[in-house]
Parts: sequence; C-alpha cells; structure tokens
Amino acid sequence: MRYYPVFLDLKEVPCLVIGAGQVGERKVKTLQSCLARVSLISQDLTPYLQEEVRTGRISWLAKSYETKFLSDMFLVIGATDDAELNETIGQEARDRGLLCNIADDPQNCNFILPALLTRGDLTIAVSTSGKSPALAKKIRQDLEKGFPEIYGPYLEILGHIRTEVLARKRPQKENQKIFEALVYSPLLDYLEAGTLEPVYDLLDRLFDPPLPRSKWSSIIDQLFSSSQ
Repeated sequence: MRYYPVFLDLKEVPCLVIGAGQVGERKVKTLQSCLARVSLISQDLTPYLQEEVRTGRISWLAKSYETKFLSDMFLVIGATDDAELNETIGQEARDRGLLCNIADDPQNCNFILPALLTRGDLTIAVSTSGKSPALAKKIRQDLEKGFPEIYGPYLEILGHIRTEVLARKRPQKENQKIFEALVYSPLLDYLEAGTLEPVYDLLDRLFDPPLPRSKWSSIIDQLFSSSQ
C-alpha cells in the first residue's frame, strides 16, 4: 500500500483550515463532525462559515496566512485557490511535523482524504491513493445502495448488545459465537422492514437468561424511530 489507512480521534484537537470556499467549507464540516477544534484563515467566508464564526463554533484567525498560525496545530488543511500559497503551507506544515493535506495536490501532503460513506458510527473509506478521486467518489456512491441509513441504528444496537454480552463475563469463545450469530442473523432485515417484534424474539434467544424486554424496547424503539 502507498498509504497507511488510519482513523484519528480529533475530539477537541486543534485543526486549521486555510481557504474558505466550497472546498474549505466541506473540510470544516468534516472536522466539525469529528468534534475537532477548528480554526480558519480566509479572505472571505461562505454563509455557512460566517454563521459558524458568529456563534463561536469555529475561530476565524485572520484573512491572510502567516507561518505563526501553525503553532499549536495538530492538523492543517490547505484549500486556497493559490497554488504557490498552498505549496508554502504544505512545506511549512510538514517541516513542523504536522499532519497536512493540500486539496487536489497529493504530492504536497503527508496524508490524503478518502471518499467517505457514513451511517452513524459506521464509516467506510475509499481511496485510490490520489490517482482518481472521481473513481473513489463513484465507488462511494455505489456503496450507498448496499449500506442504507438503517445501518446507523443497526450498529448502535450491535454496540449495546456487545456491552451486555461482555458484562456477563463469559469465555471469549462464547462471546464470539454470539457476536457472529448476531451479524449473520436476520436482525438487519427485521429493522429494515420495521418489524420489531422479531427483533425482541431474536435477542431473547441470544441471551441465557434473557434480558428484560423493557431494557431492549426502550433502546430499539428510540433508535428505530430516529431513523425514520
């Protein structure tokens, strides 16, 4: 592999976006979705970014880039329409050991961004190592058909079940048997069809002794209703 795939925990981590057109706005939104602490440098702001600055959800440091703004940053994204400036940003960020991505210039980055499909906590990343972002986008669009929105609540339910299974302190082999039986069960089909009674029956069969149905009903009903 040319690139090492990794998922970063950016919660409350200082990240800088330079350039605030439509590309910069997309980069900011992705960082916000990861709960990063986002700062911005740009001559102009899109309406969305103006509102985010006004409410204090992101920080607008300046209109023009200066090297000093790299201080205390962990990750930097350059998305200006000035190729020479982008090159400077990339070089200076890498010289300081920062994670750096320059839009549409993989040679000037030390990491690249994949096309993403997200369904709640399920994230599927597609990369062509920078050779064809258009192909990565097409593959991501193809994956949307096979992974509908119901995968979000489905994964939440799997997470709750895993917590309950591990809390019972059974041998690892027994736990693994339950986990595999669950993902190969019709659970996803039941959720997709909206037939929740079979979901409760399935969970009753998985647990010995079964959990009180009231415990599952509150979780499943809430998750399922939020997916509608």
